[in-house]
Amino acid sequence: MEKETPFVYSQKVIDLITVATEFCRRMEQCGEADRTDFVDAMRALLPMLYLKTTLLGPVPETAGYSAACVAEADYEYVRSQAAALMGEMDTYLDTFVDDFKYSETPVLRTVSEGLADIYQAMRNLVETFRHGFEDAMQAALAEAAGEFELSWGQTLLNTLRALHDVRYGSRSA
Repeated sequence: MEKETPFVYSQKVIDLITVATEFCRRMEQCGEADRTDFVDAMRALLPMLYLKTTLLGPVPETAGYSAACVAEADYEYVRSQAAALMGEMDTYLDTFVDDFKYSETPVLRTVSEGLADIYQAMRNLVETFRHGFEDAMQAALAEAAGEFELSWGQTLLNTLRALHDVRYGSRSA
């Protein structure tokens, strides 16, 4: 009888980790990038992250523990590098937040902070997988999937909309 492959080694998980690794690499090197190339790369990677995460389906729960590896300094580094690269194109009006319904003033967000939020979730996941402890990998995957539903999935979509506007809209680079 063949032993079943653990979920963390399934093709759909490997696909997500592959895209997440590339996203993290691009974020960590964005200080050296051209804005147009960076925007185009993010417009390609963000939909793939969204798709690969949704294709996971239900992620099995586990009693394992995964430690966060992204320190505040790491987060701030990628955020500030992305902010510098985006320049005047960093800020956008976010209409898909609960506060907007009750506010008379616009809710402003930044592409750089949205990307840094996604980076934090993806870097924590990738680093846990790099260490190779199955229980921790399963816990990290469940945590990333849960955070996707609650926060970074919507952040990704809002940021992607802003990047689309930078590339094709009235604020074209």
